[in-house]
Amino acid sequence: MTPQPQTRRKPRARHAWTLVLGAAMLSALALVLAVPSGAADGVLGALQAMPPAAAGSGPALLRDRRLAFREPVASAPALNSTASSAPSASNGPAANALLPGAVQPAAWSEHRIATPDGSLAYASMGQGPVLVVLPGGPGGSGYGLRRWFRVLAQEHTVVVLDNIGRGRSARLADPSRYTVERDAEDVERLRRHLGVATLAVYGHSYGGLVAQAYASRYPQAVDHLVLGNTLHGARSWQAQIDHFEAQLQRHHPERWQALQTLREQGLLGEAFAPLYWADRAASHPKAAPSGDPRDALNLDVYRAMLGPDPERRVGGTLAGVELLPRLKAVSAPTLLLTGRYDPVAPPQVLNEMREALGPQARAETEVFEQSGHRPFIEQGAAWAARVQAFLRSPAAQR
Repeated sequence: MTPQPQTRRKPRARHAWTLVLGAAMLSALALVLAVPSGAADGVLGALQAMPPAAAGSGPALLRDRRLAFREPVASAPALNSTASSAPSASNGPAANALLPGAVQPAAWSEHRIATPDGSLAYASMGQGPVLVVLPGGPGGSGYGLRRWFRVLAQEHTVVVLDNIGRGRSARLADPSRYTVERDAEDVERLRRHLGVATLAVYGHSYGGLVAQAYASRYPQAVDHLVLGNTLHGARSWQAQIDHFEAQLQRHHPERWQALQTLREQGLLGEAFAPLYWADRAASHPKAAPSGDPRDALNLDVYRAMLGPDPERRVGGTLAGVELLPRLKAVSAPTLLLTGRYDPVAPPQVLNEMREALGPQARAETEVFEQSGHRPFIEQGAAWAARVQAFLRSPAAQR
């Protein structure tokens, strides 16, 4: 058969196609430090706060973090909580494979705490020592992490927190009150509500800043600290924005042009999204949408903390925040994680945090060689094994 000559696209058509691709990637934000959310990103503000729950709702209080909940979370949901029963990627067969010999955890259950800032929401799964997971953003719901972190519920009570302003938690009337330090106080309110003396904390991406702030302010309350794919303040955040944009211009000029088009329209886009992965050509799984619009990334929080031009300049309440000098106060064993190809939190930043931690932190590091910003997705089994092994290690002597 004689091959037919191919019709060449005109330059104008090629440019239009680039714009279409840029617009298609528009959903709200995979910018610096975003997390895969379970809902459609890009839902703007006007999100109603949850009604306050009665104080004392949640699981039975624990005398110590090393004790299990008196009843399994799924079989005895707390007052003012509801078990997650709808089929989703976080509960169904598409979830991370369990480690050999592990017991299938029960479903996630939802809880709320009444606080001076409104209702503070969290989801829990499993039994045993408490592990609090802090999601990224800033402005991200914890829902998108449930699918990946449920594997840790084999040995722990995993608690995924929605800081105030995010997910199912209340919104603040004054956006200037969205700060790292206020978010750290949410963790302390959660600890007191659970009735535990200490807890383990895992901060992913932006959540790692909250974890650093909490562990340095309340060192006696943290028995294990995991800082995953995170930065240590405004300086390192700005450095990665600058590096990321330079990389985009040099190696992905078509994405750079699409991003400029979106910026001219005053829109936040996802031109960065494929660069978050080690294998940028692969199709990567995502958590199923929750069906709750509150689980979308809250751009009001994002802009309040990063400023009016978050893709180019760190402003807002994060401006001037530097946690590196405070890491010497951390007394818990600390595990620092990143991916070899993470453009947001590269190994260089991991090393800066390791050097800032004191000897009492017994800092360990792990660079996942086939991962970008989310090793819990790209190398899920290796990531889970490493984190579980660390959490089994002895806690700091008090």
